[in-house]
Parts: sequence; structure tokens; C-alpha cells
Amino acid sequence: MATLEHPTIRRLTADEAMRMVEAGILGEDEPVELLDGMLVEMSPPGAEHVDATINLAERLREVYVGRGRVREEKPLAAGAYSLPEPDIVVLRGAVAKRPPTGAEAVLVVEIAWSSQRENRRKASIYAAGGVEVYWLLDLAARQLELRTMPVDGAYLVTRILSEDEVVELPESDERWVVRDLLS
Repeated sequence: MATLEHPTIRRLTADEAMRMVEAGILGEDEPVELLDGMLVEMSPPGAEHVDATINLAERLREVYVGRGRVREEKPLAAGAYSLPEPDIVVLRGAVAKRPPTGAEAVLVVEIAWSSQRENRRKASIYAAGGVEVYWLLDLAARQLELRTMPVDGAYLVTRILSEDEVVELPESDERWVVRDLLS
């Protein structure tokens, strides 16, 4: 039984959060994401973050044209209790009239200048949601954290690539130098 000292916390489901948006309880542009059943307020991105997101999304669109779709800052269904809004998602095929699932993602990218901690927390959400490849592009540290092989809510493989190293794009023959992603 819940008490004031030990309250029971009721998590929101992704479906409930979407209905809250549809009912106007939450605004579509409200700076919150549903993570593990809780609405988490997100800080607005800075200028470097915005530029890096735009530049990387444009490059990814060129690579995946005709094979996938690139979305920026839109909900991704990552389980019953999470609707994160990654900076960039590359999806297989067309997008339905619902948030795509992690299994439909070729690549999920979060870009961080000061939000590394929050984005590392999201790694477990993406892994649990079936995202095969997750990138955390760390602008401050000038590196790329590459996570693959999701199992039971965690990535089995995490590689830290310096700005001089090369990363392979999933489901593509493209290879990019990390430095080029940081500008």
C-alpha cells in the first residue's frame, strides 16, 4: 500500500502520452519526452547542436535516399513506456501514421554538447526498443560513441571513436571520418 513516505508511482504508457497530445493536454511542441513512463523535460538545444543536427541529417538523407527516411526530433516508439525523440532517426521504408518502432530504425543518433548523461541513459531505452545501431555524437569530447548488438535493454558492444577514426553507416557502403560529423 502506498503511503506519503513510500508513494506508488504510476508510469504513463506511450499510448496514454499520445492520447494526451491528441486531447491537447500536452502540446506537440512541448519540450518533454516519455522515458521509462515518466515525462522528462528536455532543455532546448544550443546553436552548435542545431547546426550539427541539420548538417548530419542532410548528409544522411543523401546516403539513404530511395531506401529509407530521415526524421529529426520526432517520437520513436521504444517500448510500452518510452517515446523518446532522438535528434535523428534513419528509418527503413515509408513512415506510417504512428510513431515508428525501434525495430524500423536503421540508425538512431543523439547529438550532445552538454546532455551526454541523458543521452547515455537513453541508450538502454533504445536497446530495449530494438534499435540495432545507436550513435551518441559528443560534440564537446569530439568523439562518437557507437553502440550495437542490443540484448535485454543494453548494448553488448560500445566503441568510442575519436575524431580521426572512421565509422561505417549501417545498411550502406558509406564510411565517414568522425571529424566530418562534428562540424
